[in-house]
Amino acid sequence: MSTLRLVPTLALALLLAACNAPTPSPTPQEEKGMHKECPGATLHLTALPAKDGETTRTRLEIEKDGQRRAIETPAELSDYTAVGLACAEDKQGASYFVVQYGELPFGCAFCEWFTLYDADGRQLTHNTPPLRGEADAQSPNNDEYSQLIAKLGITHPEVDYIED
Repeated sequence: MSTLRLVPTLALALLLAACNAPTPSPTPQEEKGMHKECPGATLHLTALPAKDGETTRTRLEIEKDGQRRAIETPAELSDYTAVGLACAEDKQGASYFVVQYGELPFGCAFCEWFTLYDADGRQLTHNTPPLRGEADAQSPNNDEYSQLIAKLGITHPEVDYIED
């Protein structure tokens, strides 16, 4: 057989082998979600697959000093999930994380709860009770968050949202 006929045959064999190769599993960087790098740490927000009849949930993790650990949803917001992340600094230059909680994939009319975390991922504010007001006059309770960021000299930051 001549060399000229081997080259196309070899190319075809390599192409077929590549097409039949298994698709690699997605790496953590390819997961559906986002990350937010702030001074000293990175927050990772990953959309979890929806189950029948349930709203889409997210997983929130902090990565610091080479270690990655989960940050649990505040107990009072257990019916909601993290939907956005932001970094903030106080007037002394200390770093904080702001996590917005709400609903995915479409949100709701007034779901904008904000929780402040320190640079180690410790929750500093609560939204207890989650709602204030009654019936049509209900709104999210962000009082503790608003009071603490004012005390620390933090301007409420622009939040980046996860795409579901």
